[in-house]
Amino acid sequence: MILCAGEALIDMLPRDTADGPGFLPQTGGAVFNTAIALGRLGAPVGLFTGLSDDLFGARLAADLAASQVVNRAAVHDRPTTLAFVTLTDGHADYAFYDENTAGRMVAPADLPEMSDVTALFVGGISLAVEPCAQTYEGLALGHAHLPIMLDPNIRPGFIRNEATFRARMERMLAAANIVKVSDEDLAWLGMAPEDILSLGVGILCLTEGSEGVTAITRTGRVQVPAERVEVVDTVGAGDTFNAGFLAGLQRAGALTKSVPSEKVLRNALTLGVQAAAITVGRAGANPPWASELAAT
Repeated sequence: MILCAGEALIDMLPRDTADGPGFLPQTGGAVFNTAIALGRLGAPVGLFTGLSDDLFGARLAADLAASQVVNRAAVHDRPTTLAFVTLTDGHADYAFYDENTAGRMVAPADLPEMSDVTALFVGGISLAVEPCAQTYEGLALGHAHLPIMLDPNIRPGFIRNEATFRARMERMLAAANIVKVSDEDLAWLGMAPEDILSLGVGILCLTEGSEGVTAITRTGRVQVPAERVEVVDTVGAGDTFNAGFLAGLQRAGALTKSVPSEKVLRNALTLGVQAAAITVGRAGANPPWASELAAT
């Protein structure tokens, strides 16, 4: 089972109503979205996060079940994190309300049983704030023998302590064998792809929006162009790519600590790009099911 570890929250998406501009609550969070997309693509997947026992927590749990994701969340009587989204030309910006939430306050005592876990996915805003960041970092560093994919998914406005976050990123990068970064993430980190590979990363997936994605290894590069699609919004696009890439490796029996062949990399990248293209073509983070991809 691929265990996704990180935030699950409610995205408050902008919508026009008869009474003027408003917000529609939708389940989301980068790591939650990746888990949902993996489940819909047929990969064995679970989610470890902090869930509230409020109405939003119940919605998150219901969506996990509906998308065939094993729920390994720690449930607490704290509120659910809210992320208010604004869209500019389809690009999403976020304002987070996260103090003392069920997700934010996840502690080492909440860590799940791991005997059936064969790979880890970590990342998102959960690595930027305490105490959950320490919990997720401890989970990853304590299971570095597993294949680990990291997506920093950097939101500069959410980072409370830049020095602490940068130090954590360096430790997490050194533990991961697969890393996905956007061109914006790379610029914020101030690192070249070669810098990340030098930390021990085997595969670096660099996404560049309409330019597509490139898998960079120590021996070469594999590039897959983006699919042409009318973009509704970009919420969940990178998360869906992560899921497609992981599912592609898992289907090929190549979700290991080793770097797979160029053919396997290209197929996994293509699945990620195709899945992401469907997600950006509809409102909100609504990843495709495997049957939708089979029909394209």
